[in-house]
Amino acid sequence: MLPATGKTVSYSSLMSLALACLLISASAQGLTGQISGTLNDPNGGVVPGAKVEVINQETAQARTVTSDSEGNFVVTQLLPGTYSIAVTATGFKKFEKRNIPLTANERVDVHKLALEVGDVSQTVTVTAEQAFVKTESAERAGLIDEQQIQGIALKGRDYMGLVRLLPGVVDTANREAPGWNNLVGVTVNGSRGGTLNLTLDGVSSLDTGSQLGPYLAPGLDAIGEVKVLLTNYQAEYGRSSGGTINVVIKNGTRDFHGGGFYFKRHEQFNANEFFNNLRNIPKQPYRFNYWGGTIGGPVIIPGTGFNRNRDKLFFFWSQEYLPRNYPTRQGTITYPTALERAGDFSKSLDTNGRLIVIRDPLTGQAFPDNKIPANRIDQNGQKLLSIFPLPNYDPSLVSYNYNNVFQSTVNQPRREEILRMD
Repeated sequence: MLPATGKTVSYSSLMSLALACLLISASAQGLTGQISGTLNDPNGGVVPGAKVEVINQETAQARTVTSDSEGNFVVTQLLPGTYSIAVTATGFKKFEKRNIPLTANERVDVHKLALEVGDVSQTVTVTAEQAFVKTESAERAGLIDEQQIQGIALKGRDYMGLVRLLPGVVDTANREAPGWNNLVGVTVNGSRGGTLNLTLDGVSSLDTGSQLGPYLAPGLDAIGEVKVLLTNYQAEYGRSSGGTINVVIKNGTRDFHGGGFYFKRHEQFNANEFFNNLRNIPKQPYRFNYWGGTIGGPVIIPGTGFNRNRDKLFFFWSQEYLPRNYPTRQGTITYPTALERAGDFSKSLDTNGRLIVIRDPLTGQAFPDNKIPANRIDQNGQKLLSIFPLPNYDPSLVSYNYNNVFQSTVNQPRREEILRMD
């Protein structure tokens, strides 16, 4: 990255910046889609040689092609977004069609666009949205859009918890927070674990050897859409037989947009659990203080005129912090009671409530009253026993031998920054 201060820039910094730009460009190739269609005149004939302009309504970036001899056109390498189509041809009114949604890797066919005879200064605009019949691909897929991502409450704010909304997807994981390896527990159409692929902006985010990961789990506020390819998807996704989950980071637009959030979870809001109450153990620390924010828009360099029309370079920045403390599972270890350490086993019972008989190793006979005489106890052994703690809850509450209950607290902070440039 470029240094914040100083007058010189090292060659290594410039090379790093150039490499980052190349990687960003390469990643975009894995998430783009296409829009195609056919131009017809009022009599049903084709309109060749027409100028077709496909415009991203959020960034004003435009791509222009010309219809072929059969009136067909196709525009590829389009980033996810909402598009409009503008068609101009000699002898016909200008035709515009707006609000065409395009998701990651989607191939949208707008079918036949009927041009009207007239002056090119006149415009026919179609603004009504329609559901396009998928004829370019036979894939069966499910889409979770930004509105669903923001509108559905998730305890752990882990986006992978949303894929269970789609038919054929099963998720058995307990998702306390986003993070590494959050693909565990997800299966598609009964597939085995480890047969899924997960991509982030078109690049696989898994360990290709173990199929574990992902390495980066973006927060909900940084995600534009999640698309799950279930069956019949194209050969380019043949790497994984169980399905593919495509995650797309939000992109900047012509206008600046941003926001912030704060979510808190604390043991003071929770009731103590059954086993804690049984063992007279207080509530353990359970604290998630999740905060962050996002901002996106055009890249503008004041005084240079660069990107003056806000249609060339865009950015999106997301930053999140999650300090968290949560308890481990309770464990139990059996330790000798104070009576047993003194040689008194008259109250030592097995799991069935029967007395555990202590026998004299010299005679093989049971000790009277199940108590070892004091002169038979080694003092060095008793000193070793003093290292271990005594049982820490009422043994009358259980039917097995006396235990020491232990539980620790995990301190696992999480921090994440994401920068996307288009």
